[in-house]
Amino acid sequence: MSKEKPSREDALSRRKKIAVFHMLPSGGGIRVLQQFTNGLAHDFDIRLHRPQGGSPQKNGLLLPETVYPFPLWRKPSGILRLTAPLFLIARLLSFKTVCSKAAENMNSGADAALVHNSMPIAAPPVLNYLDIPSLYFCYEHPRHIYEKDIVRRTNSPLAELALKPLVSLEKRMDKLSVHAATKIVTFSEYMRNNIRNIYRRNAVIVRPGVDSSFFRPTDRQYFNENFVLSVGALWPFKGHETAITMLGLINADMRPELRIVADREYPGYAAKLLALAESLAVKLDIQRGITDKDLRGLYHRAKAVICCQRREPYGLVPLEAMACGVPVLAINEGGFRDNITNGKTGFLFHDTAENGAELLLKILADSQVSNEIRIAGRDFAVRKRSIEGGTDELGKILESL
Repeated sequence: MSKEKPSREDALSRRKKIAVFHMLPSGGGIRVLQQFTNGLAHDFDIRLHRPQGGSPQKNGLLLPETVYPFPLWRKPSGILRLTAPLFLIARLLSFKTVCSKAAENMNSGADAALVHNSMPIAAPPVLNYLDIPSLYFCYEHPRHIYEKDIVRRTNSPLAELALKPLVSLEKRMDKLSVHAATKIVTFSEYMRNNIRNIYRRNAVIVRPGVDSSFFRPTDRQYFNENFVLSVGALWPFKGHETAITMLGLINADMRPELRIVADREYPGYAAKLLALAESLAVKLDIQRGITDKDLRGLYHRAKAVICCQRREPYGLVPLEAMACGVPVLAINEGGFRDNITNGKTGFLFHDTAENGAELLLKILADSQVSNEIRIAGRDFAVRKRSIEGGTDELGKILESL
């Protein structure tokens, strides 16, 4: 007697249920989450859990999502900033309550949890309340705690003193959450080493990829306009000042315009960048909130993409540019080294604008070098950093839980 073929409904009912939690802002983090959840949804039953204030997925599958009320998600502004030390502590404690509620729903409706970073604290305390196996995808640690030399909440010693109780609470909560996770993944050797040093835990590397069918070269690729591109939030540690200084060191007859694409701004920082550019006779254009299609158009028209972000945990921007066949020049730090081989798939410069300007001139003046970088960068992005490859690795780890 022949066995009856299982129906599609039966197959779907047997798929493992994965609860995905995050409270990520706009930017690279939400793009990473989107590519993984879209890919995992083919093999798992995915439900998203997001506190109010987290960025919703864009251009993703219509996956079921629970959004939890979190009225304190906004930081205080104006005169209310005077209450920041107390408000931020209250916000963190309120976030714990939100996470507890989310964990209750996740425990009852999923086989395992995939937990991403959150804005109030890097490792969300939802990890402490989960009874099901959990995989923590650590994008970054609290940089304002462990990288004070480049990432600071304030430049005021008095304000820093007032924030000490908050920092102590953040540090303790973050470590407890990390240690509550069943397993940890991250996306670069740089971050794996940091996790080992800070938390004394091992992490598995799962590298996000890039959609090389969308981010691809065009027939007009080599008719570039005379500008270079820097992409990232308008924050001091994103390196835009270094990019401006770098261009200021190039002779005026060779100097391209700099265009910056950003989604968020540290208050007043755009004005500071414009003033620096004017003092160095660098033409600067800042664009905000553009679409992926517009960003791709800028990649296509740029002579090069400059990435000066200090200790960037990974960096999708270089991969997107490489997939578009654009030469990349990046600072020799953080996760950039996982994707850029100096002199082959791009160029890495050592923490001085002078060294960066020298390599940028090489890209601008030597068409053979530039073309070789374009071809090798595109090949690397297509073969070694596909979205499918990273998603398959993450899926296997979730299955092992």
